[in-house]
Formats: sequence, structure tokens, C-alpha cells
Amino acid sequence: MVKTGTIDFETNGYCDIRDITPELHEKMRESGLKSGVATVFVPGATGAVTTIEYEDGNVKDFKAFWERIIPKDEFYAHNARWGDGNGFSHIRASVLGPSISIPIVEGK
Repeated sequence: MVKTGTIDFETNGYCDIRDITPELHEKMRESGLKSGVATVFVPGATGAVTTIEYEDGNVKDFKAFWERIIPKDEFYAHNARWGDGNGFSHIRASVLGPSISIPIVEGK
């Protein structure tokens, strides 16, 4: 059986990190599924999804990590072509990835 649901929300961009765990728990409860795999997918070219212990220190460290390896103030050919200043966001999202699979066990 396949069930599909969506979670809609806005972000502030530029490495805004959102905890969607409560929304995912609610979607699981609504689905009635007891076992299987949930796929979480983020549409768009600058969004990504992962798992992380969502606490202030870890979120700050995660943002600092991205700034060290893919800094926003570097030259990106994408910015030169489109002038939108988000070349770094495209690269970060492609490294992190647009989806994750989460096992469902006993409805959780």
C-alpha cells in the first residue's frame, strides 16, 4: 500500500534549517501505516533534507560547516549568469540531497 502526504512550510533561505519531525509524526499517524518505508523528498534545486540532532549547538555547527566547505561569498558561475546570488545554495543542496528514506516500525 502506498500513501502520499505533503508538508507545506516556508523557509528564510540561506541555510535556514527546519525541524519537521512533528509534522512527519503527524503524517505517519494519519496514514495508519504500521510498517514500511517513508520517503521524504524536497522539491526544488536549493532545498535538501537530512537527519540531525536538532538542538541549538548542533544547528550552529551544521551551518558553520556549510560556510567552511561551500561559502556563500565565493564566486559562483551560476550567480554571474543568473544574478540571483544563490549559487552556493544549489551546490549545498546537491551535496546533501533531496530525499531520505525512513523505516516505519510499529507505526513510528
